[in-house]
Amino acid sequence: MKDRITLDTKLSELMERMPEVKDILMRYGYRTIEEEDIEDILLDKLTLKGFCRLMDLDDEAQGNLWQEIQDLYKNTEE
Repeated sequence: MKDRITLDTKLSELMERMPEVKDILMRYGYRTIEEEDIEDILLDKLTLKGFCRLMDLDDEAQGNLWQEIQDLYKNTEE
């Protein structure tokens, strides 16, 4: 059984466990992190919650992001 994913899970761990999560994050602003060339600095430190704050996602966007990640996680368990 896999460890649970929470809002405190680091992005590096998410991407290691589910590489497809990057496609989801791109829709919520991850491209900015790549364009600013700060990916190497942030990836090991930034949590999912921190990502939402950094991208200034509203509650609805955060809920949508969380749901998409949970759906992906469930699909990888099967």
